[in-house]
Amino acid sequence: MIEIEPLELHFPYEHNKAITRTIELINDTDDYFAFRITTSSSLLYRTQPSKNIVPPRSKCSITITLQALVMAPEQCNYGASQFYVESTRVDKNLIAEDITEDMFDEKSGIVVDKVDLIVVLE
Repeated sequence: MIEIEPLELHFPYEHNKAITRTIELINDTDDYFAFRITTSSSLLYRTQPSKNIVPPRSKCSITITLQALVMAPEQCNYGASQFYVESTRVDKNLIAEDITEDMFDEKSGIVVDKVDLIVVLE
């Protein structure tokens, strides 16, 4: 479906400073893909955009920002951080505002690719 680079995000700890990383979603096909990014983390992340359309033969840059931390990750019990990138083929007339949670429900027979991103807090 779509390629994701990198698959591992490193967030070095800097006291009271937000850290930003970028991933690229690469569509080398002739199809349109809707995607959404979700997290299971208790840390506060901001993802921009969190959903969108990647047209054929194009890329989409996603910015993921970890909130400013007061304490080093090893001093807190944040647990593991994980991001999921889900994507599915869509009609070329679809726009980002039309993307819904139901579009990524495999129970309805839709093919959904789900990729786990590894997050490393350093």
